[in-house]
Order: sequence, then C-alpha cells, then structure tokens
Amino acid sequence: MHSDKHIVCERYRTERSAELSIACDITTHSITVIYYDLVLERRYARSVAFGYEITPQSANDELEKMIVTSMRECSVKSSAIKKIGIAAPVHIESALERTFRPESATLSDKCEVLYVPFISAGISGRFTASLLTLPVEQNWVAVDFGKTLCLAHKSSKGLNCAAFPLLGAFDGSALENGMPAENGAIDVVRWENDRTIAYEVVGDCDSIGISPCGAATATETMQKNGILDSDGIMIDRDLFYIGEDFFISQNDIRAIQTDKARTAAAFELLPDIEGQTFFSGEPFSTAEGFRALLGIGAVPERFKSAAFCRNSTEQGIISFLENEKIRELAYELSKNAKDFSRYNLLKYDKEYLNYLNF
Repeated sequence: MHSDKHIVCERYRTERSAELSIACDITTHSITVIYYDLVLERRYARSVAFGYEITPQSANDELEKMIVTSMRECSVKSSAIKKIGIAAPVHIESALERTFRPESATLSDKCEVLYVPFISAGISGRFTASLLTLPVEQNWVAVDFGKTLCLAHKSSKGLNCAAFPLLGAFDGSALENGMPAENGAIDVVRWENDRTIAYEVVGDCDSIGISPCGAATATETMQKNGILDSDGIMIDRDLFYIGEDFFISQNDIRAIQTDKARTAAAFELLPDIEGQTFFSGEPFSTAEGFRALLGIGAVPERFKSAAFCRNSTEQGIISFLENEKIRELAYELSKNAKDFSRYNLLKYDKEYLNYLNF
C-alpha cells in the first residue's frame, strides 16, 4: 500500500447554501468527506485522505483532523454543517459511536451525527449504504469489492447477504504501490502494438501509485502477453514496470491471484435469480477494469452485463442523511437481512482451490 499520506480536495461548484451535510465514507486506509448542499440538493465538494492505516484507536483523531482540514480547504464554515453521516467497517464505526463528538471537530454541538447501521459483524454500514442506492421494488444481486467482499441477493424471499475477507488486492492495501483511484493513480495499463506499455493516470497528473483497476488491467496484460503463466508466476522478470517509478511485483500477483480466486468462489454461492446485477468497488473505476476482472476470472462471464461503479457507498450515505424514508429502509435492511456466510464456508473453501489458476 502507498505509505505516504495524501489529501486531495476538490470543489465542484462555487455557489452553495448555508446548510450542508457531511457524508463520511471510512475504510481501513482512507477517509472520504463529501459536502452535500441540503437546500440546493447537490454535492458541493469532496475531500479524501489515503495512504495510512485507520484503526479503532486512531479513527476519532483522524476523522476530526480530516473534517477540520477539508473544511478549511473547501472554504466551509462550521456553522453551515447541520448533519454528519458516517459509514465505516464495524470495528471502526463502533469505536466512533463511543468517542466522536462534533464539537471536537469545531462543529456545533447541535450538529446531528448519524451512523449507517451494519447488517452483521462482517457486513458493515458501508455495504448497507451501498444497498440503499438500489431499486427497492426489484430483485437484484449486489457485490462490493474491497478489503472484504460483500454480496447480497434480493428476492421475494427477502435479502440474503454474505461477506468474505480478501487480502487487499481490490482495495489496494495489499499492493506494494497500491492506492485508491484518486488523482495520481495509474488506472489503466495496456500493451500497444509496438510492444510499449501505455498507461492512464487519474486527473491527468503525475502518477503517485497504482489503483486496483490499474493492477487488474496490468495483470490481464501480462497474462495475454505471456509474462504470467497459469500458476501466477512472472516468467521472465521479477517486476513489471509501469513507467519508470511504479511496478507490479510477484507479491502483488499473488495477492491478486488469491483475491480473484476468493471472489470467484464467492460468486458460486449466489443463486440464479431474475434481476439486474450491480458491482461496486475500486476495480470498477473504469470499464477496462471490469473487463480485466472478467479476463482474469475474478468475475464469472455470466455477470458480464452487470452495471458497475467505483463507489456506491458515498451516494448511499448522502441518501441516508437527506431522506428519512431512506433511513428507515437502512434500519429495516440491517434488522431483516440474513447473513449466510458461515453456512457456506465448506463449499467456499472448495471452490476457492478450483479458481487459483489463471
């Protein structure tokens, strides 16, 4: 994982009202803060900090610092913040519920703090928020790729969910040069006809790391061009350089190989149901990333028509803050969804071994 802390701030508009909410999406290696205008009903600004580890012990201090820093960078006054919505891994969210107070982040003590409820110990409020973006009346399959692979399928029988731990290839934490698909991330890697390696960088700026999408497209490129064999061994080199400073290592390939086998195995647990399939996560920051996951076998071909986006959690938190009916839906989902993870571990382990080869 990228070992240097970076903060990126972006304002989408110059005009805003005097009433904003903050949507906080927290992972084990990043904090994203989105300012949503409650009057004009649109996003105003977004800030993200990444490249460091967030633990239950450090989460409170890091969130306070992130809010203060982003308000300064985005020219937002404390008095404008009326609500804060937080979605995070269960262990981090539970710690914040005990310790976080708005006044410690220079906000009013009247600022309302809302936590997106989690479904189970393994399925956090981040996935609940993601599910809030999906059609209520339809059947669907939803999958989120991160440090944990979360799956859900909704049918007439209800909502069933599962979660399986990953090494971190698909959130970037297990990659030597890994980072989220933020400005500076190498996001697409391709092999040109003249045998040169071309790549694209988010924000069209200097590269500072490789996103999970970039790592997936690089892996598929290596596989197609004989650099990677079916056992996941880099045949003629130890490092696959992308530009002069960044590379995919054999350790990166092992992490990708492990996580692609785990995701493929988890997909075998999903029943065939009618309805659309939705994917979310860092590997889906570009269409090339989705095609690469299909190419290396992390996503089965039967899901090739799925809809996808990089992050549905952010919009889910905004909806949770903005709409009382959506909040009621979130609490209903967390209460009634069934976690079938533990009932399928034997089948999952067996299928995992079947998908290790590329």
